[in-house]
Amino acid sequence: MPMDLWPTFWKKVAGMINSGDVFSSIQVKGEIDKGGDELTDWMKDNAPVGFYVENEPDVMVKYGEVMNWAQSNTVYRPEAIYEFAQVADAYLVATAAAKGYALVTNETADPTCKRRVKIPDACNALGVRYCGLNDVLRELRITI
Repeated sequence: MPMDLWPTFWKKVAGMINSGDVFSSIQVKGEIDKGGDELTDWMKDNAPVGFYVENEPDVMVKYGEVMNWAQSNTVYRPEAIYEFAQVADAYLVATAAAKGYALVTNETADPTCKRRVKIPDACNALGVRYCGLNDVLRELRITI
């Protein structure tokens, strides 16, 4: 959502971050920093140190579990598994599993998708609760 068109949304997101209601994986920080765009600058200004969960031993154990699941799933093409291991998605699922968090995603489950490992399917495999952005806003009683 463009920041110039949705300033209230971004103020609310900053509030959720600073209140400790939402967290992210340190792997996401790496992807955001590479972007070098408006989001990169916004996150530098609005995400406190504790917002990004490090790849602690409990997270890495769950990362191993999620990757074992993906690699043993005969539906996925090898390139889909490779990409899943390279981007933050597997770390997001692992972090949520290790810390008992719900994962917010707008993806939908598709266990027959061959070209991509989808976050909801990985969440289902590890028993991680996931929901959409609107669901989390409702749960936190945040209106825009």
